[in-house]
Amino acid sequence: MKGLKNTIKCNLGASVIATISLAPLFCNSLSAAEKPLRQAQDRPNIIVILADDMGYSDLGCYGGEIQTPNIDALAREGVRFTGLRNTSRCTPSRASLLTGRYSHSVGIGAMSRDENLPGYRGQLSPDAPTLAEILKPHGYATGIVGKWHQTYTGKSSQKQLFPLDRGFDFFYGTWWGAKDYFSPKFMMKNGEHIDDDTNYPDDFYLTHALSDSAIEFVQNQIDQDRPFYLYLAHYAPHAPIQAPADRVQKCFDRYMAGFETLQRERFARQLELGVVPGNAKIAGGIPSWDTLNDSKNREWATIMATYAAMIEIMDDGIGELIATLKQNGQYDNTLILVFSDNGATTERKGKPPVSTLLAALSNTPYRSYKAHTFEGGIASPLIISWPDQFREYAGSLRHGPCHIIDILPTCLDALDVEFPSEFRGKKAVQPDGRSILSAVTGTALPQRPFYWEHLGRRAVYQDGWKLVADGANSPWKLYNLMDDPTEQNDLSKQLPERADALKRDWTNWAKQNHVLPQRGSKGKSRK
Repeated sequence: MKGLKNTIKCNLGASVIATISLAPLFCNSLSAAEKPLRQAQDRPNIIVILADDMGYSDLGCYGGEIQTPNIDALAREGVRFTGLRNTSRCTPSRASLLTGRYSHSVGIGAMSRDENLPGYRGQLSPDAPTLAEILKPHGYATGIVGKWHQTYTGKSSQKQLFPLDRGFDFFYGTWWGAKDYFSPKFMMKNGEHIDDDTNYPDDFYLTHALSDSAIEFVQNQIDQDRPFYLYLAHYAPHAPIQAPADRVQKCFDRYMAGFETLQRERFARQLELGVVPGNAKIAGGIPSWDTLNDSKNREWATIMATYAAMIEIMDDGIGELIATLKQNGQYDNTLILVFSDNGATTERKGKPPVSTLLAALSNTPYRSYKAHTFEGGIASPLIISWPDQFREYAGSLRHGPCHIIDILPTCLDALDVEFPSEFRGKKAVQPDGRSILSAVTGTALPQRPFYWEHLGRRAVYQDGWKLVADGANSPWKLYNLMDDPTEQNDLSKQLPERADALKRDWTNWAKQNHVLPQRGSKGKSRK
């Protein structure tokens, strides 16, 4: 990647020095004398787009029948990764994305409740610099639009920290969960709560509002000739499953074909596209479509059509954002990443087997769903586009393992910015992740271990092998993902020594990263 970096280096500009002098809180070890900065017009912009609860196969460029032409265009002009894994749940994934570290080590082992344990404070640790806090002293405008979900709820001795406390100049969106797309709750603009639902116009829809706000932020920075970092954290397609009626109707007929037909068609496209291993098989263990009567069929089709409409509306807004970049001559100089915080969920409206079939289609061909550490819960699409640097690799696929902890190091690598050695007067803990930017050019992603834990559900991956326990009291199961990528054949009894070695490795990681101890449902610590 040395050659790639060299193409985007330049000298320190006076306007950037002025910006740094206004931000002493965030400078720490990143002084002008230590880190030469680039001229504003030469430095790339970064847009990180995160979907919420979107499954691995939902996007058109990953095999889905959902119409996402704008995201698909980014894939054609950029590179798709097939091996990105997240933490299995929204709040921990966001913590890892923002800091490049495993979520327990920065206080968010579960969700936003403070359990008074180091790994379970429910709020992003103030000792861990976010990407915004790192980039701001380098002259970048920093904005977040959408879902924050890094602030504790309930009782706690902590001061609540919101985006403007964590390096962002601008915030419009939800500090927790929006709850309703037509009259959302918990909304903020910068530091002010704006969640009075009586003020929303009749045609208000949250995804439209987020897209408009993202475009406004980008246009404002372009007008001021400032490089920018935008974190566009869409709420879609998270429940509640809601979309304008005309958009739902547009999608309805395609889902009357039924779950099994659509899943077979998705899987066939995935194999043709190369976004799943050639030896993959669709994960079993789900209800048969034949168990649904006609009324259930229509219920499933309606919910799935609404879900599809939510993603298509999100894609519309991304298209408008890209158009804004192109109209201002900034598209080629903007690094754009698109991915999801976890797999699709059974939390959508509809009781089993409807909800299970919804998640199974979205996560095709993988097993399980959100909040579980099987592949269906942690597999995410990842698209990286940067025409100035990646044009010759356009349309390529990259296989091999990577993790959401790698996003922050990748962004820093693209800017040739080092992670700070100190932060707020203390030695900064370095990221757990690594840059995957070199993989875009064809360098193979190295084999390295990855770890998961969420609500007692655990996993460890190493060298193509994965050990999984689907609950605090569930047994460990061993899978060879090279031969069995959808986790159908447990080999723990045939290979107990390998399983034991992976279990020891996971336990060592858990002790080092504040995964243990954990507080149980009755308030008692458990290990």
